[in-house]
Amino acid sequence: MKKKLFLCPFISLVLLASLNAQNNYKKGYVITNDNDTIFGLIDFRTDAINATRCTFKSEQAEKTYYPGDIAGYRFSDEGKYYVTRDVTIDSVPQKFFLEYLVEGVMNLYYYDTTAKKYFFFEKDGKMIEISKAPDVERDRRIIQDNKYKNLISYYFNDYPSIVNNLNKMDFSQKTFIEIAKTYHDKVCTTGEECVIFENKHPDENSIKTAFSVYAGVQLQTYSLNSYSGNSYCTLKGTQPVIGGKMNLYNPRWSKSFSLQLDMSFSRFSFSQALPYFLEGESEFKLKAIIITGKLGAEYKFSLNKIQPMIGAGISYTHLLGDDSKFMVSEWSNSWQKYELRSPFVGCYLNIGASYILKNKHSIFVLASMEQYLKEDTSKENYNDRFKSYNIVLGYTF
Repeated sequence: MKKKLFLCPFISLVLLASLNAQNNYKKGYVITNDNDTIFGLIDFRTDAINATRCTFKSEQAEKTYYPGDIAGYRFSDEGKYYVTRDVTIDSVPQKFFLEYLVEGVMNLYYYDTTAKKYFFFEKDGKMIEISKAPDVERDRRIIQDNKYKNLISYYFNDYPSIVNNLNKMDFSQKTFIEIAKTYHDKVCTTGEECVIFENKHPDENSIKTAFSVYAGVQLQTYSLNSYSGNSYCTLKGTQPVIGGKMNLYNPRWSKSFSLQLDMSFSRFSFSQALPYFLEGESEFKLKAIIITGKLGAEYKFSLNKIQPMIGAGISYTHLLGDDSKFMVSEWSNSWQKYELRSPFVGCYLNIGASYILKNKHSIFVLASMEQYLKEDTSKENYNDRFKSYNIVLGYTF
């Protein structure tokens, strides 16, 4: 039952992210087929989604345009510019919103799918496709698709300044923009500006990272199991905890949902007499360094500057140190080594809130609970149990 309860928050996070992924409006405008411009807000999504639809919100209403419904659309601040074009992919004629990279003597467009990336050169109404398949591993080697270099050599054979640099060229927007600009410099002899439009942010990575550090207190409970396996004695303590975390997110998919990697450090120190435990007067002295790693998901609710957040995932705690010992007066008067159970594998749940500062950084307060599996038969003292609760204050850069 407890495992199911820990799964519920994680599943809820995924569902919330799926619902919220539909809202990421940015300032922009659409260009109608009559060449009229209408300003408003446009849903800024991934390259693959933006190639198939444009969700536009004006003062009147929200409307979704598909390739051919409008001539194109453009984001004002992000610089992304998409236009309707007919292309043939895998022998199938299709219509997409291609990302406009260069407009000039030879236009350059970009189209991205989850399986393949495409560049299209356009001159005199004719489209030239150059694509690249993803790298594959074969016989422990990475096989790259370099056919695009042969195509570039074929189409630009009369321009040595392009062909001679093929070995240095990678399959990127920056490379293809340079090819288009070099071509313009060679063929444009009118003295006029040949490059009318150029994407100023080529190869911009849509995956963003946010780094945080935090410090606080940790409430720890370590439950000792008697050798008979029938009774427990729980030791409780409070220790400082410090840590850091990294969040990976794609704002063009969801501004609220992120994957999270967390690492924290604390100490573990108990010294306590336990009457009638282990069949007599017992005393335990347990010491260790606690290292906890977490991998999970986080969801933030955007309420202007204040953002409540919830997170859940898998936690892994390791207790480092061999200075734990115990003594039972009825057995002997000497200390004996006690093997702490380690590592612990389980789940965690975070609840908190962050506040966005003027510099776009933020401070946050977070409460978390870590719950671990009851036993691990591969370890000594496998029935010992560990649980921790954290309250921390942090800063996100």
